[in-house]
Amino acid sequence: MPIFEYKCSNCGKTFETLELPGQENNVKCTNCGSDDLKKLISAPFLPSSVGKPANDEIRCCGSTAGAKDCTPGSCCGQQPE
Repeated sequence: MPIFEYKCSNCGKTFETLELPGQENNVKCTNCGSDDLKKLISAPFLPSSVGKPANDEIRCCGSTAGAKDCTPGSCCGQQPE
């Protein structure tokens, strides 16, 4: 869904609105009705399963892989056998 976030330059309120393609949208502030708005860049929502490696939950040496005490290429600081 094309949901966009705006901030009103008049009253400072931040709000979201649905904008469908092909429809002319005259977006106005939901608080004061002003059309002096700035479109904000929002971080996209990604479900936790998107972009996660298949072995992300593998544990080694009793801690989660990639824990701060693990070094790249080893399992919790131990060299692979």
